Amino acid sequence: MNSKHPLYKEKLRVQDEISELEAIHYNQDWIELDVPYKSGYYKTFDLRDDIKNRSDAWVFYECIRLVGSRAWWKNKSFKRKIRKGKYEYIAPVFCVVSEKVYDSLHPAVKKYFSEISWFHKHWNPFRKQFACRVPSYYFVDKIEPRWITHYKETDSKIVKQIDEKRDYLRHPKFWAVNGWSGAPKDYCKYYNRSDRRNSKQTVQKNIMNGGDDFDKYEYRYAHKHSAAWDYW
Repeated sequence: MNSKHPLYKEKLRVQDEISELEAIHYNQDWIELDVPYKSGYYKTFDLRDDIKNRSDAWVFYECIRLVGSRAWWKNKSFKRKIRKGKYEYIAPVFCVVSEKVYDSLHPAVKKYFSEISWFHKHWNPFRKQFACRVPSYYFVDKIEPRWITHYKETDSKIVKQIDEKRDYLRHPKFWAVNGWSGAPKDYCKYYNRSDRRNSKQTVQKNIMNGGDDFDKYEYRYAHKHSAAWDYW
């Protein structure tokens, strides 16, 4: 942001007000429902029956607790339509743990974790992360209904104030504060059908003459000599 702009302090003041209102909205009380209702289903990880009977089954339950996620869907099929005639199945996945969590694990649990592959390190080389290496066939899917037992109290006045202040910060007068700028209006030119036709003809002429002399012909639509290109 441009800290030297006259509206910089006003923008910070409004942002602080939004943060205070959001904190109030976030900390609203939860109210218990008289009659709970079901809203879809959760799919989670569970151990196979033979794995449950092992003496170290607690280790695998701990792995599920640490990195096992859960997936929600509106029905038990967990089948989501992508497009016409194409579907995908929704399933939970295993996440990763940080180095701090890894160091605090029990040795029996720690041996089932190892550092993530070099491919994932490429995207985040400055932080060590560890993934669970328990064989996938140890687990089965478990589907449970999702029960809604509480709802959060909402103050419509606070929500309205937050929306109003956010809309206020979107006003064009704050664009320069945010560092948003564009070509001046008298510099920009809006292209029409005639300009597109001219550019198409110019491209054809250039191709007929070898296609290398871009400076010889003047394009009027989305080319490297256009107003937007020259300005930036």
